[in-house]
Amino acid sequence: MRFITKLLVFLFLVSASFLASAQDQPKIDSLFQELRTSKQDTNKVILLYDLSREFFNSDISRAEKYSNRALFLSEKLGFKKGIALSYNNLGIINYYKAIYSVALSYHDRSLELMSEIGDRKGMAGSHNNKGAVYTQQGDYSLAIEEYLSSLRILEEIGDVQGVGRSYNNIGLVYYLQGNYPEAKGYYARALNILEGTKDENLIADILNNMGIIAFEDGEYDESLDYHMRSLNNRERTGNQRGTASSFTNIGDVYAAQEAFAKALEFQKKAYDIQNELGDKAGMLSSLRGIGTVLSLTNKNEEALEYMKEVLELATEIGAKKELRDTYNDISNIYTRMGEYKRALTYKDRYAQLKDTLFSEQTSEIATNLEAKFESEKKSKEIEILKRENEIQELQLGRNRILIISFTIGLVLALISVVIYARVNRERKKALELLQRQNESIKRQKEEKEVLLKEIHHRVKNNLQVINSLIRLQCAFTDDKVALELFDECQNRIISMALIHEKMYEAHDLSNINLREYVNELSGNLLRSYRLNQRIELKIDVASMKLSLDTLVPLGLLLNEMISNSLKHAFKGRDEGLITVNLGKNDQGLFELIVGDNGVGLPKDFTFQSANTLGMELIDTLTSQLDGKISRVDREGSFFKIEFIGLEKERLDVKQAMQNTIA
Repeated sequence: MRFITKLLVFLFLVSASFLASAQDQPKIDSLFQELRTSKQDTNKVILLYDLSREFFNSDISRAEKYSNRALFLSEKLGFKKGIALSYNNLGIINYYKAIYSVALSYHDRSLELMSEIGDRKGMAGSHNNKGAVYTQQGDYSLAIEEYLSSLRILEEIGDVQGVGRSYNNIGLVYYLQGNYPEAKGYYARALNILEGTKDENLIADILNNMGIIAFEDGEYDESLDYHMRSLNNRERTGNQRGTASSFTNIGDVYAAQEAFAKALEFQKKAYDIQNELGDKAGMLSSLRGIGTVLSLTNKNEEALEYMKEVLELATEIGAKKELRDTYNDISNIYTRMGEYKRALTYKDRYAQLKDTLFSEQTSEIATNLEAKFESEKKSKEIEILKRENEIQELQLGRNRILIISFTIGLVLALISVVIYARVNRERKKALELLQRQNESIKRQKEEKEVLLKEIHHRVKNNLQVINSLIRLQCAFTDDKVALELFDECQNRIISMALIHEKMYEAHDLSNINLREYVNELSGNLLRSYRLNQRIELKIDVASMKLSLDTLVPLGLLLNEMISNSLKHAFKGRDEGLITVNLGKNDQGLFELIVGDNGVGLPKDFTFQSANTLGMELIDTLTSQLDGKISRVDREGSFFKIEFIGLEKERLDVKQAMQNTIA
């Protein structure tokens, strides 16, 4: 059984001035008193900023309120440092609220302003905070990159504590990747740097992290030593929350060593402190720890009492995740007691709440993404329509000027040659005006094209966000089949995102280069499957351009066929070859041949007999391209698809419109 080890995810979300700490009520009262008598100047901005930070750990809504007030006043005063600090606070607040895309946006703006005013420590803080967001999103390479940027600046300005925090953060990323030796190395470097700073709370947190690494490695004596050292530091500084956390971790280590009496003693010590502090979230952890130890010592009735107390407390504070896990704990206890009917009842409750939590999180994330995407899309559409109206108005204005010029010229020509010369001058001025207007129209058309490209760019970005969300949701299941389905879904999303990326890069928005797209798509798929075999890709695609209407189903079709080869064709083999050929045949049809030299398919294989989603998609996408698919009699598995594509449909529509106009 896995014990409830409490990892301190210490991300050091620092701003340009200090690290957020627990709420200090006397300090809050003092800040409010100063705020009442302060003028509308930069000092008031700093007061609002400090007040926001004090509410970080107790009331995130009030923290956001005072950050927004600080931002409003800073912008009114033109106080760039205040604007940057406010952006930093709002970024951290959205990080706590798990709205990571918004958090990144705020930290990017904070970094830009900090760079502009030359605040090196503020720049380091912004890089660090971006790294924290990427860590939560699972983008570990980007997280490491941001932490290293922060580290370089902190080393240059001689901020020893900041350097130690950066090492700790890098260690945390390696821990989350399961690379415990690297994580332990960075924690050790952080500890070595910080031991001379006398920052005992920070040293205690790193000792705590090192203790958890040792626990994961099964080095229980070493883990206990780290946690005891961390506990000593926290007790010396009067850090009650930290002390309770250490007691919980020490209890977990003793439980793993089957020293159940000591485990129970430390879990109860942790609970007493958390109860005194009113830390209900911490009380949940300790109560579960006590119940777990009692269950392991066959005191199942007592264990059930503690677990039911956990249920009451979790229900009271709305801690659904803890509620779900406790249902599972109680089910396991009843199973050991042989009361299988009760065990099944609690297992059902666990499963229902697990599904509910997953659905709520997925729904909330999807709703936020959809609203953000629709808002951006409508904004761009409105901007495009506005530009089109301006172009039409300019064209009407030009026509009016031409008519007026012609009329004036005709009348003046009848009066005299002198007036005719004057008309010529007027016409020259009108032509110059028209030229300027034509240049303006051309520029506005170019802006319209830029806007369309931006839409493709945003669509691509949102598809990548959805892809990241799917990757995050994988953490909610251990089901290998479900994980494989998630991977396939991600590859399909990547193939569509790649199309929009190519549309964004293309000079001509109506077409993109097919050869580049197929090569990049194939390479992405090969990298995503991370096979231990030597798989070679042989791509032969004629240089041609296709519209988005044809390219989307074609890209998905290639994704499915290449994925099938990578998953099934080379089982039991060390190497293989996947071939993709695309061109036009003598009948003017597009001809796609995809195959591999793998184990092959049964001779009686048909798409009707292959009852899989992948094969159904291949058949459906072929029909969508107005094509037909057939097997090629070659070693391995090869298929030929001949299709007209939607290019032909677009030409038909264009011809029909021309005939109607004629």
